Amino acid sequence: MMKSIRYILMMLFAAVLTTSCIKEDLDDCDNVTIYFQYLADGDKDVLHQYMSKVDLYVFDESGHILGVGSYNQDELTNFEAVPSFRLKAGQRYKVVAVGNAYDHTEVVNHTTETDFANIYLQDPAWNDPEVPVTNHDYNYLGQQEFVMPSQEGVMYRDTVTLYSAHIKVDVEIHGLPAPDASRQDAGVPYQLSFENSNAQTSFENEVNLSEKGTIYPELIYDTENQCYRTQNLALFRLDDETGMLHPDYCEHELVLVDKNTNQELIRGNLYNYLVRNADAIDVTKQEAELPISIEFHGVDVEIKLPDWIIVDGQPDWN
Repeated sequence: MMKSIRYILMMLFAAVLTTSCIKEDLDDCDNVTIYFQYLADGDKDVLHQYMSKVDLYVFDESGHILGVGSYNQDELTNFEAVPSFRLKAGQRYKVVAVGNAYDHTEVVNHTTETDFANIYLQDPAWNDPEVPVTNHDYNYLGQQEFVMPSQEGVMYRDTVTLYSAHIKVDVEIHGLPAPDASRQDAGVPYQLSFENSNAQTSFENEVNLSEKGTIYPELIYDTENQCYRTQNLALFRLDDETGMLHPDYCEHELVLVDKNTNQELIRGNLYNYLVRNADAIDVTKQEAELPISIEFHGVDVEIKLPDWIIVDGQPDWN
């Protein structure tokens, strides 16, 4: 079944997102160019700073998929004002742009669903009990609807504005023993996890509240700073469709476990942490960042803002 769907999509891709053009017959010429922009938290296009790949999904007026095109970093940086695919004149279309769909991004339901609210981004390991979800990509989403000019041979150009679908997370853990350097097989002896984490984001760039899961981020040991920490960790967004922090969108439980003893060392509610530190952390920004410091002091442990937040707002390993 999957092979059949893949074959159909390839045929649609060849028919709709074609790049061929016979000059004597304009019916064979590409007639649509879609540009992309991302404004982050300002009014200047900074797409090239944050995205190195954009996939463009093209749908007809009824929401049926027509094809998928992909633009790499070089094409995004040197995007020329030339048509890149062909659509029929006089008809309405929808396009959805997905930024940075890499190893931790899978698009599901796009071949069967006609409602963007039911087409999702998720980690490919989601629903696989044998493979843990360790991260999400730094995803961005945007959509545009337009009507092709009714005159044949007219070139149509439009721009899709993308918006962040993720939040960057930095977790550092201080006060625990370093990995045993005398053992070659010694890995990080602690497991960090986010329970009740948002597992899917729709093509409408809204979290699916009915799908929650657990993310198990990989920890590394930072010898210079003598702490365990995450690296390039992202979660799906924590704010609701109105851009406000909401407990239903942030049910995450931060958990740290000693893998040798299976003992739970700490558990904390992410929403409570954000409310407590609302003056320092704004998860509603496009380039939102969530810094967390877990500090052990003998038998005492606390979850707090990292010291670098107060000093300059950036960890020294960035």
